[in-house]
Amino acid sequence: MIAPERLEEPQPPRLNRATREMIAFPAGRSYLTRRDDYPHPLCTWNYHPEWEIHFIPEARGFVYVGDYIGNFEAGHIALCGTNLPHNWVSPGLKQRGRDYVLQFDAEQYLSICDIMPELRLIRPLSPLAERGIELGGQDAREAGDIVLALQTASPGHGLGLLIELLTIFAEATDRRLLASPGFAKGYAPIIAGRHSKVDQAMQHMQVNPSISMNEVADLVGASPSAFSRSFKLLTGKTFSSYQRTLRISRASTLLAETGRAVTEVCFESGYKNLSNFNRAFLEETGMTPREYRKVSGIRTTSQLVTDSPPGAPQE
Repeated sequence: MIAPERLEEPQPPRLNRATREMIAFPAGRSYLTRRDDYPHPLCTWNYHPEWEIHFIPEARGFVYVGDYIGNFEAGHIALCGTNLPHNWVSPGLKQRGRDYVLQFDAEQYLSICDIMPELRLIRPLSPLAERGIELGGQDAREAGDIVLALQTASPGHGLGLLIELLTIFAEATDRRLLASPGFAKGYAPIIAGRHSKVDQAMQHMQVNPSISMNEVADLVGASPSAFSRSFKLLTGKTFSSYQRTLRISRASTLLAETGRAVTEVCFESGYKNLSNFNRAFLEETGMTPREYRKVSGIRTTSQLVTDSPPGAPQE
């Protein structure tokens, strides 16, 4: 038997260099699913308040979760809890769609447990998620199948699948915890304190996508220059870069799930100028708003572009 090629282990990441990933949920959904190539800008040593379930069906490498370092093989699936730093590294690999990622606000789902007794078995997951949970065997296979199904599920069906997925993690007999018991207790509170102003800023940006950095800084009680430095230091992104990502995420959802005209989508996403919106959308997605809507399978009789001459045929 030929021994598998040994991967050269990269240097362990430094905890104080983890960056905060900013997550914007699509309109009308309480969770986010995506598939990432590797390497990818989001495949970094990062953390966030949202829980994340990470599935890698066809690759191997090194997994970093908190103070844990280990190997992962094809079929790896893990859950990382609130503010738990994580990364999956495959040295030298270039692969399309290596990672399937599911992110959600766990507090919303845990709160359901108080009014739906059938879901109470999910609540004990919270202290386990703080350390990171890796599944194995049949549990991992079943969980991986659900993550794949979530990629194309409707919002209503997806909610049921997510609860089923959490149930698998809660009832799994083949699982292990990753970070050490004391890691989350010592690290998470520090992260929460560092990011209080950033979290407030994100809430204001979600409500008002056209808000300026100076306005946000004033609302969170910081000077514009200090807020700008802190935002970049803690998130790895400038305020304007994150705001654009947030706006285009909102626009993508409106284009895919509604029949609103592109002009309406432009303004509702925080843009005041259609040409700026079209340019930003193209740079973020690689498609124009019209192309994105077609790819999403949404056709509408609304006017899709404002530069069509009067009387021109509408799509």
